[in-house]
Amino acid sequence: METIKEKIIEYELEDSIIFENPSYETAIIGYDVISNRIIYDYDKMIDYLVEHDNMTQDDAIDFISYNTLRALPYIKNGPIIIGLFE
Repeated sequence: METIKEKIIEYELEDSIIFENPSYETAIIGYDVISNRIIYDYDKMIDYLVEHDNMTQDDAIDFISYNTLRALPYIKNGPIIIGLFE
């Protein structure tokens, strides 16, 4: 099975910004074919923090809101975070 980094190279997405700390690697679900930006699933980002950083769901939501979502408008080629309809 290919790693995310191998897929990024294969799809020529090296200019795309990916999160490193935390990586949210399991939350990457694809890329935007127009802008070549990595796409993350918001719910999977929460799950990642709950599983890997032992946060509660509420703490994970607060962490993502404060440390990730607020920074996105300032990141050139920054990732896209989507929420799925239930």
